Amino acid sequence: MAIVTACGERDSWLMAIGIDMGFVALELALLVAPAAVRPAMGRYASPAIVRTLATSAAMNAFAFASHAQGLMIYQAIGLGFAVPALVYALTKTGAVMFFEGVQND
Repeated sequence: MAIVTACGERDSWLMAIGIDMGFVALELALLVAPAAVRPAMGRYASPAIVRTLATSAAMNAFAFASHAQGLMIYQAIGLGFAVPALVYALTKTGAVMFFEGVQND
């Protein structure tokens, strides 16, 4: 993140964590929202989630590729896109498993 924002290492880590935590909070809010308000929340939260993941992927791909050489640039870009995708998959899967487990008890 520091290479993308030109800020210090501490600030870049805090920004990266904040971006991911913002996404996680939006996703969790959608999962626990009452059915009556979920469509209204989704109208705003869903585009924000998509944009957050896309922005995170682009920044990761740029940062990883900036240190790669030769053909490794393609793997670096792929990894940059894979990290937010995995954060999304793990958040969604873990939250659904947790909330379904709580409801079944």
